[in-house]
Amino acid sequence: MVRSQKQPRRQASAPCADTALLQRYRAAFLQSREAIVFVRRDRIIDYNPAALALLGIEGNACLPKLDLMHFFPAQQPGGKNSRTLGSLYVKQAMRHGKALFEWRLRAHSGRVFPAEIMLSRIDMPGEVLLQATVRDISRQKRLEQELARNATTDYLTGAHNRQRFDEEIRRALARRRRKQVCSALILLDIDHFKPVNDTYGHAAGDNVLIELVALLDANLRIPDILARWGGEEFVIVLPDTGQREALQLAERLRELIAAHAFSTVGRITASLSVTTLAPDDTPSRCLKRLDDALYQAKDQGRNKVLKAAPAVITPSAH
Repeated sequence: MVRSQKQPRRQASAPCADTALLQRYRAAFLQSREAIVFVRRDRIIDYNPAALALLGIEGNACLPKLDLMHFFPAQQPGGKNSRTLGSLYVKQAMRHGKALFEWRLRAHSGRVFPAEIMLSRIDMPGEVLLQATVRDISRQKRLEQELARNATTDYLTGAHNRQRFDEEIRRALARRRRKQVCSALILLDIDHFKPVNDTYGHAAGDNVLIELVALLDANLRIPDILARWGGEEFVIVLPDTGQREALQLAERLRELIAAHAFSTVGRITASLSVTTLAPDDTPSRCLKRLDDALYQAKDQGRNKVLKAAPAVITPSAH
């Protein structure tokens, strides 16, 4: 009898417990810092304040009237159609329960930004919904780009570093072998740079390097790669460039440097050497030819451009 009297109380308390649980879920949904949107057949049916803020919507009157495509640019990175690619992620979430992916979103204002989206299938009585949890990853992407840039950029001058040069010369040699596309290299070294540091200090010397890179950058083509090789030495990769054009450019750069008034130190000069890539070249062979020619330019009085000795062609085995 005691058990039969208590049983109805447990049954009566169940709806109250369910209501309290739903209220807690709703509170967590509304207070979440992450944008959460519920979708039924490409239509937004529920959302939290964080979603309104992320999408740049003031008030919530217009959001239910908009479908998902309103917040998608026509194409995603790589030129993929947003609707076509989005349908693939929807199918993945419906089949496997979840889909995590990066996406380009368009705010109500038109601003496009990168986002990470977790798409989850929600099984409801009589229907299936999708929950999209969205996080703005603009800052993360900026940091990634900065790290990638720092990995291939000289911290002082902003020129590319040796790692980037190594990548570019390998590409140039591959093009030379596969497509017979000629490329050239210029090695540049500032004349009498040690006395500059000794006389004016290393800060002044650093400023000379920074000004030099700015001067060179302003007179190179977009495809050309300027890299700091070490100290006051720089190397330039000239894609799709023959020997004559490379020598003309090197002479023009030499004249520009000699005519430029550098901060604090005034006039300086530079010596340059030029070579073109042979089909069976290696990076070390190219740089050896450039080093030898540069040494000769220094030995002949500096402030000169010298053509490196021709590459030695290795006979092909038959």
